Amino acid sequence: MMGKGVLGNDKGVVLLATLTLMLALFVLVSEANRYARRELATADDGGMTAELRVTAVSGIHIAMAFLAQDGKEGGSDTVQEAWADEETLKEFISALAFQRGALDLLITDELGKVQVNALVAFPDGKQFNPDQKALWDRFFELVNKSDEDIESLGENIGIINSVKDWLDYGDGDASTGLSGAENDYYMNLDVPYPCGNGPLHHLGEMARIKGIDETLLSREEYGYRLMDLLTIYGAETAPAKDDGERVRRYSYPGRININTADLPVLFALMPDSLSEMDKEMAATSMMEYRSEKGEEDFLHTLDGEWYNSCPGCENNGIKKEMIRTDSTIFSIMARAVDDSAHVTIHAVVKRDGETIEVLAWQEM
Repeated sequence: MMGKGVLGNDKGVVLLATLTLMLALFVLVSEANRYARRELATADDGGMTAELRVTAVSGIHIAMAFLAQDGKEGGSDTVQEAWADEETLKEFISALAFQRGALDLLITDELGKVQVNALVAFPDGKQFNPDQKALWDRFFELVNKSDEDIESLGENIGIINSVKDWLDYGDGDASTGLSGAENDYYMNLDVPYPCGNGPLHHLGEMARIKGIDETLLSREEYGYRLMDLLTIYGAETAPAKDDGERVRRYSYPGRININTADLPVLFALMPDSLSEMDKEMAATSMMEYRSEKGEEDFLHTLDGEWYNSCPGCENNGIKKEMIRTDSTIFSIMARAVDDSAHVTIHAVVKRDGETIEVLAWQEM
């Protein structure tokens, strides 16, 4: 298995693994540049920022081309694939010429993250999803460690209960435990606002939930920010009720891609029967196993239940029903930089085979 890598070095020359991928990428990059230049021609300022936006938009289309090609090939989605390999992306970008600015590109798998909306068992949306509740308990043990201060005792329980209350509906606004929060809490704040009572529509909404703020979302543990380990995506169509209702219903199974999840997420997938040290050792072993390379390619294929047999991660206790090996939702960050100026575009896309649909677009 080649890990779906598309580029390799031969005497310092960057080569493409297939002519098909070369054609697909360059056609889409060309189209992106034509679109961006046309937009630039009508821009009011016509200056550096608009020109950098051309480069950033091209970056988004380059990423979409990589994802489309990978979708055409099918199979599992892993950190070994071209879209996930920053060096592969840099090599490809280095062969291109942009009108202005250098381009940095990052593609991440949204389904390799903890799926916030899965904490509640939708479509009924009233109770905790038990497996997800246990996952959240372990996850916050790592990303929001309690201090010795007595005031921090129960903080994580309060956060999880409050997230559940923000997501649930149809329960008569009953707060979860003693630390949850429903409308009676939020409407009595200095600047009142209603409780969400439904799935989150964007991750920034979490800062409105009791116990969570921008500082917590941006705080780093083990080199990861909390906001980078969470996602609002992961909805799947749920079966209609027997009463023949016509309203489309959704559920959030919350299954995490074991092939792309980062260390804190892998840690949280393991049961309470393992010690914190054993979880950390197993998660670290999985990360190293997935990314270990020889001179030209990855050493290990991520087939079957590799996560139960790689050295140091045997018998980790991860439930099969909690994980997946494929993905459909990806986040793209394209940053164009020239001297002190920069333009960053963040897009979230959904992939269905070779078809790419843009779900979110934010320019900074």
